Amino acid sequence: MSESGAVGQVEREALDRFRERYVALRREQYRLLEDVADLQRLGVAQQTGDRFTERLLQDLGRLDRRDADRLVDETADLVPQLALSGEPLPPRLPCTATVYAAGETGPGHVAVIRRTMSRLDKVDGLDPAVWSESEATLAEAATRLSPDALAKVAARVLAYADPDGAAPDPREERDDELLISSRRDGTLRMTATFRGAVNAEIVREGFDAASTPAGPDDDRSLGNRQAGALVEFVLGAQGAGGILADDDTTADAGESPAAPGEPAPGEPAPGEPELDLELGADPALIPQPRRSEPEPSSAPAALRRRPLRSMGRPLLTITMDHRWLQAAVGHGTLDSGHLADAATARRWACDAQIIPIVLGTKSEPLDVGRLARTATDAIRRALNLRDGGCAFPGCTRPPRRCHAHHIHHWLDGGDTELHNMVLLCQHHHLVVHHDHWHLEMIDGLPWFTPPPWIDPDQRPRPGGRPRVPT
Repeated sequence: MSESGAVGQVEREALDRFRERYVALRREQYRLLEDVADLQRLGVAQQTGDRFTERLLQDLGRLDRRDADRLVDETADLVPQLALSGEPLPPRLPCTATVYAAGETGPGHVAVIRRTMSRLDKVDGLDPAVWSESEATLAEAATRLSPDALAKVAARVLAYADPDGAAPDPREERDDELLISSRRDGTLRMTATFRGAVNAEIVREGFDAASTPAGPDDDRSLGNRQAGALVEFVLGAQGAGGILADDDTTADAGESPAAPGEPAPGEPAPGEPELDLELGADPALIPQPRRSEPEPSSAPAALRRRPLRSMGRPLLTITMDHRWLQAAVGHGTLDSGHLADAATARRWACDAQIIPIVLGTKSEPLDVGRLARTATDAIRRALNLRDGGCAFPGCTRPPRRCHAHHIHHWLDGGDTELHNMVLLCQHHHLVVHHDHWHLEMIDGLPWFTPPPWIDPDQRPRPGGRPRVPT
């Protein structure tokens, strides 16, 4: 579908009117803050008997107290002030003030930036240059992202500027709870709360995987599918190899000992790739996978006859700098974007199934060329790590909800390799295939150029996992 065929002249004019009016609205919102600054400079609240500008704004604009407080606080951060000597002072958040005044961002973005910078104000010993750099990074990202997507960037800015973060609460997971009550008619009712970020991620990912529709004819509600998934979890736990089964259940079901030369259950297979740790990190910090990936076609007959074991612990991905993991500082990042403290990451590295992501090594080939159309497991893991979910700017869909898209289509001769692939959710996959947006790789990262009716200047926008300067 061509651009000219997709949007006609009348439609383009309607799009232009909306864009211009919305930019003008945002500019006026900043002008309103300048008016608040004038009211303060002239001391109008004292002259009217209101004493405080917030109280004056409540009556003047019929505002709630919280909205009046917000306007005054935003004015203090975004509008130039006068020193006691009468000299003008720049805004506390100069880059944010610039893009807001130009109509490139709105109140939602401003709220995210102010909240983030307030948290950085509380970081002891933070270099002022890092503080300013963080504000500039957020202001620039606000010109191309929604407030929700900007919050993802803000989380990474905080992790970069304050790697230690708040001290982990040792009681966090002890506050998790699941309450079950039975009714007289035999029905069961459950309410659950998981406050620990890692536990919440495990439960969320498990239900997400187990409650997908069974097919196009599956008209069950999400709640009904999740209830069915819970029943399957319990049945699996009670079955052969499940955590609720007797110790000898697997043996009775036909479990065979490992064949000669084969690894025992739970031990890594020979030649299992090791994580290439840098800076002398202790390999014990990241143990080998608890079991190798299945190879049905090459497995011995004795192993192929085994019943399928329970899935065990859900695969948990925590991305963390080796140096941080070794020093027990900083944060690990879950696939959802939530942060896990260093102590939690180290604990789960000893208990979860850790699959090392080794980019570019012979043991984890990331380029299969024309041999395969679909992404291999190695490429898929690398895409999950690089893009963090749908790579389209501003999209927050997690990796599980995404397709691996060939930038240069496979049918047109494109290779199945990391640098020719990108994660896209179903919606943005269709958007890209309709040729409205141009997608290209620059320095190993995906960049998206919008069509002219979205951005007349067609400025490329970086996609993938939000990044901050290092």
